Amino acid sequence: MPEPIGVLMAASEVSPLAQTGGLAEVAGSLPRALTESGLPTAVIMPGYRQALAKGQYTDLGLDLSIPMGAEIVHAKLLLGRLDELTPIYLVQCDPFFDRDSLYGQESGQYIDNPERFAFFSKVAVEACDYLNPKPDVLMANDWQTGLTMPYLVEKGPEAPKGLFVIHNQGFLGLAPFSAAKEIGLPLSYLNVDGLEYYGQFSYLKAGIVYSKLVVTVSPTYALEIQTPEGGHGLDGVLRLYNHKLHGILNGVNYSRWNPKTDPYIAANYDADDPSGKEICKLELKKEAGLSPSDRPLFSMVSRLTAQKGLSLLIEAAADLFKLGIDLVILGSGDAWFEERLTEIQTLYPERMRLTLGYDAPLSHKIMAASDFVLVPSIYEPCGLIQLYALGYGAIPVVRAIGGLNDTIRDFAGANPEGLWDNGFKFSQFQAGALVRAVRRATELYEGRDDFKTMMVSNMREDFSWNKSALSYAKLIRSLFD
Repeated sequence: MPEPIGVLMAASEVSPLAQTGGLAEVAGSLPRALTESGLPTAVIMPGYRQALAKGQYTDLGLDLSIPMGAEIVHAKLLLGRLDELTPIYLVQCDPFFDRDSLYGQESGQYIDNPERFAFFSKVAVEACDYLNPKPDVLMANDWQTGLTMPYLVEKGPEAPKGLFVIHNQGFLGLAPFSAAKEIGLPLSYLNVDGLEYYGQFSYLKAGIVYSKLVVTVSPTYALEIQTPEGGHGLDGVLRLYNHKLHGILNGVNYSRWNPKTDPYIAANYDADDPSGKEICKLELKKEAGLSPSDRPLFSMVSRLTAQKGLSLLIEAAADLFKLGIDLVILGSGDAWFEERLTEIQTLYPERMRLTLGYDAPLSHKIMAASDFVLVPSIYEPCGLIQLYALGYGAIPVVRAIGGLNDTIRDFAGANPEGLWDNGFKFSQFQAGALVRAVRRATELYEGRDDFKTMMVSNMREDFSWNKSALSYAKLIRSLFD
């Protein structure tokens, strides 16, 4: 019987140790599901200060000496457990990773990020030689680990095979030409057919060009990034390599996002007994200081950035409140959006509540309380929030792009039996299109029986990581056919 194929996943953030976005959710959940599918998987990540503080780790006694230009930088490899099935290796190098945050501060990104993640990528590849068992596949994620792919090519045919996952094409991982020495690749990699991107280097492009397989996080997004509108200047490269490009939906970790067991919410509930959801709604509105009326409660839990469609929400706000809705928003981001949303809250103090920042327990409370969740993004590679919403009986109202289009089926009228359509979609990036979708949602809410039927049907849908892991496993096994 052949030995199982071993996978090492390299990621710049992993939940619950260090997180800024959806990448961490994937890196924290997919490895276990891959192991359960028959591909033993470990994880490697930078040894950030906050990650080291959240676990217990064993120093493996390795001193990895990594050339960075004219200097040698040293790293230790620490071993811990992400869960009972998943080993995790932390790369300890205090000059690069012992900092207050992962990528930067309010004043901007750390200026040495290209050097930091070139270093991490070198360590991830070098560490493969010391792990027991040695991984057969290195799965790298987003620009921060894009350089692992050419480094694997440089090591030769005995190196693990490289699979590169794009979680967000918008983050190109740009570095100036002056970073060539730190990158440490031969000149043959540093041209327009390799890393070069309009007078700079792109680590994301490195991952695309030099990997054996490229995966992105939904089938629709795999098509969108091959267009000028969605490719961020790399659409031609992706069309050239589309023979190795695949779209696989992200999944949900139902051990963390499950209203039946969620410790953060006022009352637990499930599809068989959804009565606790009303308790959650009343409790959240009381905590938020909103009117206790029976108006439909809409929510957004999101980064407050242009990508997330905040401009549509701001433009449409007056018309949305005329439809008789309440609105709760949790998130942080660009100061301009934070200020505009604060102004709108001032105009509708009993109808809207804005909480700036990231608050994990509150995000669960909002999901459990919401009747509808808004996701009007300009682009959305996969999106997890609409998947969480389905499980919590909060009906998504989304723009029909990326993973939102792949996971949400637009409600077109009565569905007397079978699997219901599970939300509302609009296509044009226009405030009027958002308002029309919300109007249709409020009309469903007024027909309470149909609203409850859709809510309960949504809660029975399965977007577990096990389904996504099987697709990843099939791809990975194809590397050895």
